[in-house]
Amino acid sequence: MSFRFVLASVLRLRQSIERQRTLQLQEATLHVRRARETLEQLDRSLSDSAQSDSTALSAGRTGAELRFATVLRENMLHFREELQSDIGRLELLRQQALAAYRQAYREREVLETLRARQRRTYQQEQLRRDQQELDAVHLLQRWHHRD
Repeated sequence: MSFRFVLASVLRLRQSIERQRTLQLQEATLHVRRARETLEQLDRSLSDSAQSDSTALSAGRTGAELRFATVLRENMLHFREELQSDIGRLELLRQQALAAYRQAYREREVLETLRARQRRTYQQEQLRRDQQELDAVHLLQRWHHRD
């Protein structure tokens, strides 16, 4: 008779949940990374814009062009604030996904540890039974040789 873990179906469920939580964590991490990359690009654009505005002012840009550049910069700054807020929200979601993953990991680990212990116990008992059987066979052989 081979080893059979009674809670195998529960273990499979826990493994599946852990995989789902891993995917959710990866997705949340990706969203945070993309938002941070967008923020970095926006910061570079703002920096480039400031440099080009000072250069354009000395090059004789018109008032309308300067006003347009100012409005554009204000919009970019507003977008930057929204993006920072989004990053905070996305980071919170990532932290929640991480907590859910850790919980799923622990729950799966508990079942796998239990399975490993039960398997060891089963194997030890099987070895004990095998040894008892060998001992019994040996005693029978000795008993038959005495006759």
